[in-house]
Amino acid sequence: MGVRIIGTGGYLPAHVLTNDAIESETTYDRDQRGGQSLDQWAQCHHGGITRHVAERGQPTSELATEAAKRAVVSAGVAIDTIDIIVLATFTGDHRLPQAAGRLQANLGSKAKFIQIDAACTGFIDGLQVSQGLMKTQGYRRAIVVSADVTSMLNRPGEFLPRTVFGDGAGAVVLDLGEDDEYGIHSFSGGSDGELGRYVYIPGGGSRFPTSRETVEQGLQYWQFDFPAIAKWGVDRMVLATRQVLERVGITLDEVNLIIPHQASRKIIEQFAATIGYPMERVVMTYPRFGNISGASIPVALDLVHRERRLKNGDWLLMPAVGAGMAWGAVAYRWVDPHI
Repeated sequence: MGVRIIGTGGYLPAHVLTNDAIESETTYDRDQRGGQSLDQWAQCHHGGITRHVAERGQPTSELATEAAKRAVVSAGVAIDTIDIIVLATFTGDHRLPQAAGRLQANLGSKAKFIQIDAACTGFIDGLQVSQGLMKTQGYRRAIVVSADVTSMLNRPGEFLPRTVFGDGAGAVVLDLGEDDEYGIHSFSGGSDGELGRYVYIPGGGSRFPTSRETVEQGLQYWQFDFPAIAKWGVDRMVLATRQVLERVGITLDEVNLIIPHQASRKIIEQFAATIGYPMERVVMTYPRFGNISGASIPVALDLVHRERRLKNGDWLLMPAVGAGMAWGAVAYRWVDPHI
């Protein structure tokens, strides 16, 4: 039995935030950037030009719902044929109930829902969970969604995160078929909790519950070790790619497209150079959308699907790295779901 993608969907909030707009909203010290404008600095350092940002109060479940609806339309199936919904997010609407429950209700579905607390590797994690359940528990069809509103985590006055991160959601509909020649072939991945400090949001959990003190200290905003993340991210994406190629038994030359997590333009370029893969066959959305966490891969997949860049039999490789710290990749063989 094989698990294949029969529909894709992506959703980005309407508001587009440019580097110039960020600079105009707050006076940033140009000395930090060698006298460059924020746009010049961002394009030089990580490649970000624009990103989409949710309106205040626009929750993750709303973004997830729009992406899931588009995936269902793309698949051409009825919502009542969906057996399970898996949502990966670390920016849920509330502590409880889960955003996955709101997503289920918005879709008018009664499918079992599961929420995975994951960031940039969330889509890969969601595929793994869904495939396992579909192959062992009798679920025939699933929606996998990754969605986040990362903009709410940016500390006011810090220009770097605002130029890196965006908001968005991506989704796929999975179907369990008899033919295992196409679809998901293999995964690789791992995690290292000792490095969790690389991406850190101290407040709001059980260690530092939300209080006046945590808010005054800004513990609700994320903190980064960007230099360490960049080096580690390239290394782990390379490792995940090589491992999944070995597990599926194909060479890099046989891969038609790599659709990576959009950590930054520079990380993607360094990753491609390290493995010796041509950039013209790497899908790049970062300059337009920024880092949209786990939604990066399914949004990019939806774009190339709608642009008709995928042919039957194409091998796709989808590697990701992110907070946790975690990494992973999936090798997928494309089949047109409508023939």
